[in-house]
Amino acid sequence: MRVRTTVSAHALIIHKEPSTQKDKVLLVRLAYRDHRWRHWCFPGGYVDEGEEITTALCREVKEETGLVLNNWQRVGVTPLLQLKQPNISFIYRCDDWTGRPSACSQELLEVAWFDEEAFRSVAQSGPLAYPSHMCRQVEVLGWHIPVEEEKST
Repeated sequence: MRVRTTVSAHALIIHKEPSTQKDKVLLVRLAYRDHRWRHWCFPGGYVDEGEEITTALCREVKEETGLVLNNWQRVGVTPLLQLKQPNISFIYRCDDWTGRPSACSQELLEVAWFDEEAFRSVAQSGPLAYPSHMCRQVEVLGWHIPVEEEKST
């Protein structure tokens, strides 16, 4: 049996708060009319057929937030194979970007910066699109946020 899998690329876009020197990560609130409605996620999206993963990363982030990524580093690969439509997501950290983030796509309701405390609060209250995966991904920032495993969708 053949399983068709999609590939996506998402960015942990980092901003260091000047007054505290603490990291903040950019999240986007999704406007999808499914189980992710109004849930927060990292910016990014699907890789088109024949497209390089980092080309898709830069394209998706710019389409969604208006930001131009100048430099990035892959920090993880997350297989979401238990989903109805299996997906493999490549995660990149980006500290070097230009622009002012805004919700540029109809796929988004809003964008916002989250420090560790705010991210922890959102993770524990439930509105993350992929809580266990996203909490593991922010560990590259030194954030250790426990969360219950989400159910397969």
